[in-house]
Amino acid sequence: MIDAGSTPLVSVVLPTRGRPDLVRLSICGVVEQDYAGDIELVVVHDQEPVDPSLMELSAPRRQVTVVQNDGAAGLAAARNAGLPHTKGAFVASCDDDDVWHPPKIRLQVARMLAEPELVVLGTGIRLVMDGDRIVDWPGDSPVISRADLLRSRRKELHSSTLMMRREAFERAGGYDEELPASYGEDYEWLLRLCRHGTIGVINIPLADIRKNTGSWFRERSLIVAEALEYLLDKHPEIAESRAGHARILGQVAFARATLGERGVAMAGALRAFGRWPVAPHAALAVLTAGTGLDAQRALRLARVFGRGLT
Repeated sequence: MIDAGSTPLVSVVLPTRGRPDLVRLSICGVVEQDYAGDIELVVVHDQEPVDPSLMELSAPRRQVTVVQNDGAAGLAAARNAGLPHTKGAFVASCDDDDVWHPPKIRLQVARMLAEPELVVLGTGIRLVMDGDRIVDWPGDSPVISRADLLRSRRKELHSSTLMMRREAFERAGGYDEELPASYGEDYEWLLRLCRHGTIGVINIPLADIRKNTGSWFRERSLIVAEALEYLLDKHPEIAESRAGHARILGQVAFARATLGERGVAMAGALRAFGRWPVAPHAALAVLTAGTGLDAQRALRLARVFGRGLT
C-alpha cells in the first residue's frame, strides 16, 4: 500500500517514430513537471534507430532513457515494449506530438493516492486545431462508467492523459498488437480495463493534443475501417449502447465512403441510423458517399460543429 503522503516514482512511456523535433517538446513537458517525486521517462523508438541525444534532456529526478521497439510495428507494440523498462508504482503514457502542462503528474498522483479504487486516471485536454485554434475539452464527469465508455470514446481519456496503476496491466493485459495499425489502441485497452476497476478524470485541461498534424487519405481510411470493424468483432458489448454502436458504424461508413465504396458506405450509414437516428458520423458518411464531398472538407465541417471522427 502506497502512503497517501508519499511521492512515488512515476514511469512514463513515450513511443516515437519519425518526429525528432516534436518528441523533444513532449519530453520537455514531462521533465518540467512540478511533481516533487521522481519521474523516469522511457522513450521507445518504434522501428527506427534510437537517438541517444534525447537522454541529454534528463534533469535531476527526471531520468530519460531510450530503447528500441524492434518487434511488431505500431503504437500498441511500442507501448508494450516500453513497459518492461519501467519500475514506477504509476505508469503514464504520452504521445510524441503532445505536451503536458506542469501540474499534470502532481494532480494525478494526489488523486490516485486519495482514491485507491481508481485504476486509471485521465485529464481534460486542450485541442490544438487547424490554424492553431484552441478548444478546451475538460470532460464533464470525474468518473467514467462502463456505459459512458461504450457510448463514447471520451476525448479526455486520450492516451496522452492516462495514468495507470501498474497492476492495471496485470488485470487487463497489454495493448492489443493485432489491432490494425494500432488505431484506437488506448480505447480498446480501456474497454478491457473498465471491467476491473474505476476510471476517473481530472476535469481540467492538462495536456495539449495536436489535431493539426494528421490527414485523411485513402490508406488511412482503410486502416480506420478495418480497425473499427475489428473492434466491433472483439467487443460485441459495444452494441449494448445504441448511440455508441451507431457512432462506430458511422465512422466505418465514412471511411468506406472516402474509399469510394459508396454502396457499402450507404448501407453502413443506414445501419447506424437504425441504431441511433441522429448519428452524426453516419450523416457525414451519407454526405460524402452521396455527393462525392472530399473527406478533408467533411472533417473540417465536423470540427466546425465540435466533432471529430474518433
